Amino acid sequence: MVMNSVEYIKRLEKGLRKLKPIEREEYLQDYREHFQEGLRQGKTEDQISRDLGNPDKIAKLILAEHNIRMLDDKPKSRSIFTAIMSIIGLGFFNLIVTLPFFVVLYALVFAVFAIAAAFVTLPVFYYYFPEHVMLPFTNLNQELFFAFGIMLIGIGIFLFSGKILKGVFKVTVAFLKWNLKVIKGE
Repeated sequence: MVMNSVEYIKRLEKGLRKLKPIEREEYLQDYREHFQEGLRQGKTEDQISRDLGNPDKIAKLILAEHNIRMLDDKPKSRSIFTAIMSIIGLGFFNLIVTLPFFVVLYALVFAVFAIAAAFVTLPVFYYYFPEHVMLPFTNLNQELFFAFGIMLIGIGIFLFSGKILKGVFKVTVAFLKWNLKVIKGE
């Protein structure tokens, strides 16, 4: 496909529209400089654009790198989701392998939180609906002790699952960085 520098930069700019204007302009300026350097070396704009590669793919790669860098600054669930989606958008392999992996991983983390919530709410449920909870104890003190113990276990699981979530975030960031290096061929 024959493409001059103006068309190339427009397509790259369109692909980078999700970036802040200042960041987008820095990337665009870098690519304008690539064209200027290539012209000084006697290349045509078409040759330079072919050497640089597809601007749409370059934009996806830049966005993926940007999203992963954002994770280093502020690892939030939304930024992790955005980074995962940008990596998945880079290729079919990532759609087949990465998406199911992260769906299962985060479903397990969610399940641990759900179990903790169930353990914490069990004593409340038992207090209001004792006829629906079948415990082998007949003594009221034993039942209260059991309910309190279950609640403490639930709180412990909840606190521990926070650490699990932080670890999963770290694994996610490391995996996304590795995946990006593989895609770039580093």
